[in-house]
Amino acid sequence: MSTRARRSWLVGLALTLVGCLSPTLPLPPPSQPEVVDQGNGMVELSGAVEPHSQVFALNNTTNQIAGQNTETGQYRFTIVAATNDDITLWYQNGVETSPVIDFFIK
Repeated sequence: MSTRARRSWLVGLALTLVGCLSPTLPLPPPSQPEVVDQGNGMVELSGAVEPHSQVFALNNTTNQIAGQNTETGQYRFTIVAATNDDITLWYQNGVETSPVIDFFIK
């Protein structure tokens, strides 16, 4: 292998390693979900996050938690909640966790 070819190979390897070590961009927070009252103390949350994620909602008023795995990024699940309950929503993709959003059931 010539010196020039060896140098090109080493530069390529170094750039690949540096690229693997650079931090990934953080996940964006979930958007405000659509909330539909299902009756009987249940509400349905729906929206979109990054594909292949797990979405979670915590009712801070009742300490109930619900969630869903999603392949496409679209989610739709129900959680125990009533008017004025404080809900925290977030999602996880691999080992990354999104920032949370908080909202009240209206």
